[in-house]
Amino acid sequence: MRLAFVDNLPVGGGLSRFSYLLCKNLLQVAPTLQIDYFVHRINLLRTPEINSLTGKNVQVKVLESSLLPATISERIIKKIKSFNKAQSGLMDQDLELEKRIKGYDLAYFPSAHMMRKPNLSVPVTGTIHDFNWKYFFGQQIFSTSFVEEMDTAVIEWMNSGLTACSSYDVVTEAKKLYPGLSKYPEVVHLAPVVFSSNLKEEEAQKVLADLDIDYPYIIFPGNFYPHKNHLNLFAAFYLLKQRKQYENLKLILTGMHTDQIKFGIAERAGVQLLTKNSPNKHFDIRGLGYQSNHVIEALIKKASLLVSPSIYEAICTPGMDAWHFGTPTAISDIPPFREHEQVWGVRSAYFDPMNPKNIADTIDEYLSNNAKAQEDGKISQENISKYTWDITAKGYLKIFEKAANH
Repeated sequence: MRLAFVDNLPVGGGLSRFSYLLCKNLLQVAPTLQIDYFVHRINLLRTPEINSLTGKNVQVKVLESSLLPATISERIIKKIKSFNKAQSGLMDQDLELEKRIKGYDLAYFPSAHMMRKPNLSVPVTGTIHDFNWKYFFGQQIFSTSFVEEMDTAVIEWMNSGLTACSSYDVVTEAKKLYPGLSKYPEVVHLAPVVFSSNLKEEEAQKVLADLDIDYPYIIFPGNFYPHKNHLNLFAAFYLLKQRKQYENLKLILTGMHTDQIKFGIAERAGVQLLTKNSPNKHFDIRGLGYQSNHVIEALIKKASLLVSPSIYEAICTPGMDAWHFGTPTAISDIPPFREHEQVWGVRSAYFDPMNPKNIADTIDEYLSNNAKAQEDGKISQENISKYTWDITAKGYLKIFEKAANH
């Protein structure tokens, strides 16, 4: 099979890592597969490991429409051209995809849940990761016009061909939001999106030393989006810090824009920001911003606890990474997070993400019973290790074969 793997939307974190690992492991289970990996330049910067895919069976090709023009005048001209094409419903990338993706047995889009279905002359399939653009969480992330466009696009994706998703909860969501369709996504559970699978203790310790981390901490890797529920976590951490045994504990944040809180103090209603001019110098929250895969994995491995308070997700990617390393977790009691427990038999502490006191009490209960937390982490590590990327890749390959024939 000749496959166009089209990683065309600028993303970061788990989704970018997913695309790389899926492509890499497809070749492991299907050595004769020929892949052209079309990639947005931003994804190549955030996940440079994609370059290592290049070889006999894979060619990495940067999408020209994602490149920055060399001069200011060229950028202005490009913006004018893009605006004019937008008026007729065509954008630079749409035209490039139609031009370049020809003669393949199949074109696969890992971000189908966030884009229009392209008008190509080859069979097309994609992954519907979630529907978070469909919800309002107290702050608008996606414009009304985008939601309106996606209400049409996602139906076309699901109705016109085979699509994949990563949890049964996504299928439930699809049926709730778009009832009566002829087809819904097929579930292919993911393995942990970990790059440094054999990360050594001394390597992890060096990462912490380079970041001047010499204190106990819990970690939440998550971009600053409303559904990640940072505010309730801050309130919970404030309540936790009122308990004397946690006076030295820190909350580490990673992900895009989390460096807006370089250093801070948790309070009931938010975070007190600290600067070089602040009279207060002692901090208990530290935001590190977007980190490389190696750094984030070291931080997860060495954390006392990984916390994920999200109110809406498809899966708990940070939790999966933590279970891979045997790190204990405390996560939201929501259906997709419980699905990990049912599918793999992982063990975690669960809390009501809308109740800061319950979050604080749950974290306290786990941290104060370290033997229990460590045992649950090790059992989770053992159980999730049985579900490898070979299994995920084989599941996707079946969908690819059916979609190509369809």
